[in-house]
Amino acid sequence: MNEDLINEFLKNKSESDDVSIYDQKHKKIIENVDLKKDLSKFRNWELQNDMGLKYRLGPLPKMFLNYYRLKLLNPLIEIFNKRINHYFEFSSLLDDIEIIKKVGGNNFLNENPQNKTPGAYNYPLINGYSVSARWLRYIYFITQIHKNKLLSNNSIWVDVGSYYGGLQGLVKKYYPDTKIIMIDFEHQLIRSYMYLKTLYPNSNHVFPKNVKTLKSFENLSKGSIVYIDQKDFNLIKNFKVDLFTNFFSLGEMKKTTFNNYINSPLYLKSKTIYMANRFSSSPYFDKTYDDNINIFDYQDNRNLTYFDVLPINHYQINYRNLFGRKFFRNISSPYFEIIFKS
Repeated sequence: MNEDLINEFLKNKSESDDVSIYDQKHKKIIENVDLKKDLSKFRNWELQNDMGLKYRLGPLPKMFLNYYRLKLLNPLIEIFNKRINHYFEFSSLLDDIEIIKKVGGNNFLNENPQNKTPGAYNYPLINGYSVSARWLRYIYFITQIHKNKLLSNNSIWVDVGSYYGGLQGLVKKYYPDTKIIMIDFEHQLIRSYMYLKTLYPNSNHVFPKNVKTLKSFENLSKGSIVYIDQKDFNLIKNFKVDLFTNFFSLGEMKKTTFNNYINSPLYLKSKTIYMANRFSSSPYFDKTYDDNINIFDYQDNRNLTYFDVLPINHYQINYRNLFGRKFFRNISSPYFEIIFKS
């Protein structure tokens, strides 16, 4: 079934072949994509996943807490580190659940267990909830969209960087007539199509090759789902939309690509902007992406109605390499969350 969906999408993919805008991170990802290699892992592949706990937690041996005294056991330290990092992941998920409850997302949390969605791994339950770090992001964002009334049932919503369409699936459930437009790399759009076509087989799914025939999003039927290859953004950059969102990926782009989005008529004339991105995408002491896009690049003339540190996944601690030394660290820059309204 999934292979049939992949083949159907590829028959209707974009005809554009411009790859000049790819940053180094995504060039590497695209070069190593093989969706047919393991169809069951379209949400959890080698280079990107749902970020869930991979096994159940047992008691933490006291020796783990004192392992830095055991310098003669260096070969075991890596194992201990990974085990301890797992406890940090668990703690972060507990924090995220409480944050979602605090902002009023209890119903979304209870009504949308991750393990009931297409392609989901059956991760261990966290305090009775079937979730992962990525799924908790989506639950948080749908909560914020609902709480701040960013969508009505007849809205036109454009999201840049949708991965496998997890948030889109939630929005479709609660705002079924909203027109959903996703802009992403081809391999990510295929994942989104596999996910959303399985959830909503009877919806109007518009393939990338048909985007060039669109005159506007307003003329689409209610509840349409549109897949746009990022190479074809200029085809729709003058269209009208109600909500423009981006979570994390604007800060990962080359500066020229970033500017192409935020200087476009589509972005500038959107009624509402909702974003979450790094304060500094590539700090000098811990460079992550090609260009350093920072919070000042997101200035906008619309009314600022919400701004804060993005709380979801905020307390993640990862075991990673920096300055030639592996240890437990937060990411190089925290994220901000912002809403502009006309």
